[in-house]
Amino acid sequence: MSSPLPLSSNESEISRREFLKYCGLGLGGLLLPINQVSNLVAQPASQVTNHLLGRVIQDGYALHLRPDPKSRVLATMAADSLWQITGITIGEDISVSNRVWYELDGAGYAHSRRIQPVRKRINEPVDVIPETGCLGEVSAPFVDAYKSISGNSPVVYRYYYASTVWIIDRLTDDKGNAWYELLDDRIHQKYYVPAYDIRLISDSELSVISPDVPPEEKKLVVDLATQSLQAFEGEKLVFMARISSGVRMEEGGFATHKGAYRTSVKRPCRHMYAAPSEFGTGFDLPGVPWVCYFTRDGVALHGTYWHNEFGVPQSHGCINLTPQAAKWVYRWTNPIVPPDRYYYAETSGTRIVVQ
Repeated sequence: MSSPLPLSSNESEISRREFLKYCGLGLGGLLLPINQVSNLVAQPASQVTNHLLGRVIQDGYALHLRPDPKSRVLATMAADSLWQITGITIGEDISVSNRVWYELDGAGYAHSRRIQPVRKRINEPVDVIPETGCLGEVSAPFVDAYKSISGNSPVVYRYYYASTVWIIDRLTDDKGNAWYELLDDRIHQKYYVPAYDIRLISDSELSVISPDVPPEEKKLVVDLATQSLQAFEGEKLVFMARISSGVRMEEGGFATHKGAYRTSVKRPCRHMYAAPSEFGTGFDLPGVPWVCYFTRDGVALHGTYWHNEFGVPQSHGCINLTPQAAKWVYRWTNPIVPPDRYYYAETSGTRIVVQ
């Protein structure tokens, strides 16, 4: 039987000791930030399914009889298949960093590392997009982007829940269906997605967190040993989140380097791409949300939708966060990005210490 998720009724009272305990259990990514709960979760624009769903990230992912990798495999699940999350429980193996398992459809258990919790939100399309464009967030488990709005148009990319996109126009096809035109910020191509799967993000949702705190009083500390991020205003700890940093390999790899940095370039959405190399297969990830770069060679803090294994190194050098945590960091750090910009740079950003 699954046990209830041990969330505090008042997240602002979670101590550092308690947070690190949850990190060890693999639960830190499910906690809401200290003192900022109301700022993070936007209300749906229209309809919301009542059920929390799990999107399977990896093809052939195992559904087990019990929350134990040694238990009988009941089924192998297809990538992007959707299951209702009917429970959350903690595995008994204390040697692993992430012990969270999801009960799916009441039928069996899957480890959380390759299950993205999602919802289905249906939005009312807007009639007019600002001339400079605006930011949107994918509110469905996934939505396909097409080359055009014609019936035979090929799919170019698939965007996933909580990824962000830059919208430049609203169109209607010959059947009366509403579409949004997206700008791919990497290759400057235009793609088209059904409008009801995109939630437009208001200017107020991008407002600065702690605007009265002097910029030099803000500091981020990334601790590679505990795979955690902490935000300080002066000596006061105001935010904590689990991370996934770069993977270190014997012959090199993608380790995140220690040092002192500043956030310099910020993007509310980014198409990230890297070609395969001797150390990895590369990646092609459109719609990466809430990106805060802090090195010249492109290392950044950003939201992540392609794994759910926070607390364990996973990345090509960047600091992976849940989309919700990344959004908090984006709003709290300098430079402050105007809502009508999908790229913004400034030299006097927020301090980051990677240790």
